[in-house]
Amino acid sequence: MHIGLGIDTGGTFTDAALVDLDTRQVLAKAKAPTTYQDLTQGMMQAIEEALANGAIGADQVELVGLSTTLATNSILQGKGGKAGLIGIGWEPQPDWRLGCSESRFVRGGYDSVGRALEPLDEEAVSKAIDDLAGKVDAFVVSGMFSVCNPTQEETVRGMIRERTELPIVVGHTLTSELGIKERTVTAVLNARLIPIIKEFLASVERALSAKGVKGRILVFKGDGGLMTMESARERPVETVLSGPAASLIGGKVLSKVETCVVVDVGGTSTDIAYLDEGFPRLSVEGATVGGWKTRVKAASMWTCGLGGDSLVQPDDRGDIVIGPQRVIPLAIASGMRSDLKQVMIERTETLFYVAGKADLASLNETERKVYEHIVRVGPRTFFELMDDVPEVVLIRDNLESLLARGNVLRTGLTPTDVMHVLGSYTPGDVEAAGIGLRLLAEKMDREPQALARAIMTRAVTRVGEEVLKKVVADEAGDLPGDRPLVQLLHASAGERMFRGMEVKVKLDRPVVGIGAPANDFIGPLRDRMDVQVIIPDHHDVGNAVGAVCSEISESVTLQVYPREEKFIVLSPYSSPTEFHHIEEALASAKCFAESYVRQKVEASGADDVRVRLEVIDRRFSDGYGKEMKFINWIDIRATALGKPRLDKR
Repeated sequence: MHIGLGIDTGGTFTDAALVDLDTRQVLAKAKAPTTYQDLTQGMMQAIEEALANGAIGADQVELVGLSTTLATNSILQGKGGKAGLIGIGWEPQPDWRLGCSESRFVRGGYDSVGRALEPLDEEAVSKAIDDLAGKVDAFVVSGMFSVCNPTQEETVRGMIRERTELPIVVGHTLTSELGIKERTVTAVLNARLIPIIKEFLASVERALSAKGVKGRILVFKGDGGLMTMESARERPVETVLSGPAASLIGGKVLSKVETCVVVDVGGTSTDIAYLDEGFPRLSVEGATVGGWKTRVKAASMWTCGLGGDSLVQPDDRGDIVIGPQRVIPLAIASGMRSDLKQVMIERTETLFYVAGKADLASLNETERKVYEHIVRVGPRTFFELMDDVPEVVLIRDNLESLLARGNVLRTGLTPTDVMHVLGSYTPGDVEAAGIGLRLLAEKMDREPQALARAIMTRAVTRVGEEVLKKVVADEAGDLPGDRPLVQLLHASAGERMFRGMEVKVKLDRPVVGIGAPANDFIGPLRDRMDVQVIIPDHHDVGNAVGAVCSEISESVTLQVYPREEKFIVLSPYSSPTEFHHIEEALASAKCFAESYVRQKVEASGADDVRVRLEVIDRRFSDGYGKEMKFINWIDIRATALGKPRLDKR
């Protein structure tokens, strides 16, 4: 038996799953709270419990698949090293944010078919390197149209390497897509992430070795594939959104369905994505994270603030609203605060601020004052804190800052609490959940059990609504948030909203539910929409299963351009090549693309390599919304997949 260990560090829990790599059967699993102060602590707890649950020796693990939120969270929180940018042949617009600490711009660059606009100003490059070397942690080189001709970027890389040992990121190696701003942002974020990922992966290696796990470690990418540790250290930006992508592969493996919609319901959010014949749909423009628009290849994901820990409250019409705010469920918070139940009863309230982690190093004086007051007096409402600490004028801003850091937590009624009351999920304090539900029912003048059922009905409706939004957005773009449209979506998801009209929607593929609350949130859709719903066994650790059951992947895109009765093949890894006939150009581009990705995957330690080629005609619009009849250029996209070789470290 070949055993793999999948690890997923999620927003609430870190999951571990031991899988038979031949049969894809789950042998054992475990969950542990995600430990933000040191992610490896929660990871090691989950691994220990999974090994114990399966009575499996650590030395039997041959492959470790790691899905991590570290890159995504680091970008969202603005963390990372200092990146020094050298731009070739362009200068940023005044309103551009590039994310670098220092930047220099020199003459050079190419046009869209790889012809030099100006010679590279090597003297200016030398001066830029000397200026930046003592101020940054890594260099970034990004040239105009470098994906059409990488020569100048490679020249600058060589000059930096002669003068310094700092890491160097060049734009054309991360993406073959056009867009100087997005390509530069991608390279800068990658440079900033290098020290963070390097330290994290080193700690993971040490921790696994300490536990006796010597299996080969691979890291999950945002496009649904795996990469080596070496590649992850060089290209950490490719791990952005790896968590949601792992749920896609986990859904495929556990359900044994290749074409489906995978819906992953977590504690904080719900992620929805498509699988087409086993391949994730990728975001055409690249992933956007924390306002940074990148050219990172990632699964096209629809994410909404709906999960087991979403706050439940009425709106101004008395209707039930779930999310997007995340709170600590009362059933869980009661275990953290023994006085919480009594406080809820006395104050007829469920929304309290309570003390979280005690790391105060990054707090300013005002934040520290608010935190220490909450520690001293116990659970407090927002208005109580306004009265308690009158000298703090912007109390809401300080609380939001403390919440973001985890120093303060907020309690509230959630679907997790409702599931406790209804008996479908009861690891926490059922009594605390019942008190919270009863208090909300009194405010809304409703019977508690009826309200509990109504809340879960709305939770299921919200999942169905978000699935429909994903379907429509993929075809037509963003949807407006008008109330009539929202009600129509609710009706389409099976909740009766209109007198005299029943709305029924049919999906062309099954919905696969992943995540601990999948049975409660997704299962009922099978009776409310014309859709097959699959909730597979071990759905609660679907992400971890996906993290170790994917394949090593590489992809590249080449362009074929017509120019002056000739055809030019543009590659991000070689100079432009000219051909007299389109057939010759296409054949050359296909051959190079297939050979390149095959060699990359094989060099990463993969067997049974398969390559998929796509030929995509690109046509410009005529300015009136009509597509031109002639082809402007042709994209040749090659994707290689291979099974990881089971070599132990």
